[in-house]
Amino acid sequence: MDRVFRIQKHLLVCLSLGLLNAADALFTHQLLQKGGRELNPLMRSLYEYDPVIFLLVKFFFTYLIIAIGFVPLKRRVQILLNLALLVYFIVISWHVIINVWLVK
Repeated sequence: MDRVFRIQKHLLVCLSLGLLNAADALFTHQLLQKGGRELNPLMRSLYEYDPVIFLLVKFFFTYLIIAIGFVPLKRRVQILLNLALLVYFIVISWHVIINVWLVK
């Protein structure tokens, strides 16, 4: 019997990307509660409409990103995932810097 899901090479990247996306949602929500500003216009309008819906959408995308880890992807898409991981790493680093700066 064939497995429905197979572990792909990019699963670890997708798991990392999903966790960073969830962390971004929580950090962003925390910073917006302290008077920060969301730079993404789409997410900003969603947050202004309802913060809970903002978090639900972000966590839904986290789920989708992790689910992609079980789907075979072409090499070019895997490269884009690695690039997205790098971008999210920079974003989370920025969140940490801002949070440390706000604590002082």
